[in-house]
Amino acid sequence: MLEQNLSAYKCPQQFIQFKLGLRKAVSLQQSITFIFNNAENINDIERFLQKHAYCYTLNKRQGMLLVEPLRV
Repeated sequence: MLEQNLSAYKCPQQFIQFKLGLRKAVSLQQSITFIFNNAENINDIERFLQKHAYCYTLNKRQGMLLVEPLRV
């Protein structure tokens, strides 16, 4: 499983780093955990995951987002 810390970034850089990390996880067919500052709004990330039908678990209280790779 991969892990990427997004807590140092603010939007839009946070979203860009999220997409780069997700692309890497998909290419390796691995799950990825994103760590974010729970004061940051991640609605754009959540909308992206829903739009592209990713399986994910979001824990806003702990500032963690687990994304499963897409299965073909």
